[in-house]
Amino acid sequence: MGGNEFRFKQFTIRQDRCAMKVGTDGTLLGGWVDISGAEKILDIGTGTGLISLMLAQRSLQRCETLSLAQIDAVEIDVNSSIQARENVERSPWSDRVKIYNSSIQEYTEYCQKSMI
Repeated sequence: MGGNEFRFKQFTIRQDRCAMKVGTDGTLLGGWVDISGAEKILDIGTGTGLISLMLAQRSLQRCETLSLAQIDAVEIDVNSSIQARENVERSPWSDRVKIYNSSIQEYTEYCQKSMI
């Protein structure tokens, strides 16, 4: 494993090409934020994709009859967005998390989000 991977119960984050590594703040935020009722989530500055993947996992755990949250993750850094996309593709939630390599100003998808 080593310092370039961070393993969770259901997914692994690779971070060797990302400037911002997995840390306590992102891990706590991903576990703490209230996502009840959120159907569309926007993760600005996703980095490795950690918070997006944690929220995808948590929305699945909370979902009984509600639809699962769709998550858009925006990252301006090219290498980080590539690695975030790879992390998402290796996860069980690749159908619900989309990575965009863009500034938030250029992110132009027109739809409302339940949570940012």
